[in-house]
Amino acid sequence: MTRVTKLYDEDVIQARVREVGAAIRQTAGDSEVFLIGILKGSSVFLADLLRAIPGAVHYEWVNVIFDVADTETAEATEIDFLTQFSMQGRHIYVLKDIVTSGIIENYLLTQFRERDPASLHLVALLDCPGERTLDLACQQSVFTAERNRFVGYGLEFENRFANLPYIATLG
Repeated sequence: MTRVTKLYDEDVIQARVREVGAAIRQTAGDSEVFLIGILKGSSVFLADLLRAIPGAVHYEWVNVIFDVADTETAEATEIDFLTQFSMQGRHIYVLKDIVTSGIIENYLLTQFRERDPASLHLVALLDCPGERTLDLACQQSVFTAERNRFVGYGLEFENRFANLPYIATLG
């Protein structure tokens, strides 16, 4: 039997998401904020963050397809833009569920820089900086954590647990 241990409850998550939303608005000033959610782990995070940012906010989704044989060191092989949109001159905030090695995120940010945004920021639900294999920083994170098997709040394991309203670890 899998043991689920609650790490962050709903109230703590919502308070931190509101703080991150306020920080994003402060960074962007009066400009429109453009959120790009990386499917599918960032879906619940994006929905809550979208509501926590005052002023003009736009969002889109991308799906990253990479070699599943080794997800820690694999290079992304394709970025699937679910709709076509321009990043040029926009303040882009890329939302990732869990940032560990930074390899996939670095690849994405490199590709997105070529689209000439006004600014480009990485925002993590869970940032695990101790796992980085390259120099990459999250400009905002809801929580900083040690690597673990996280579930809940949109994070799933074997197609289970994503519906939990809190973030937990599996033991």
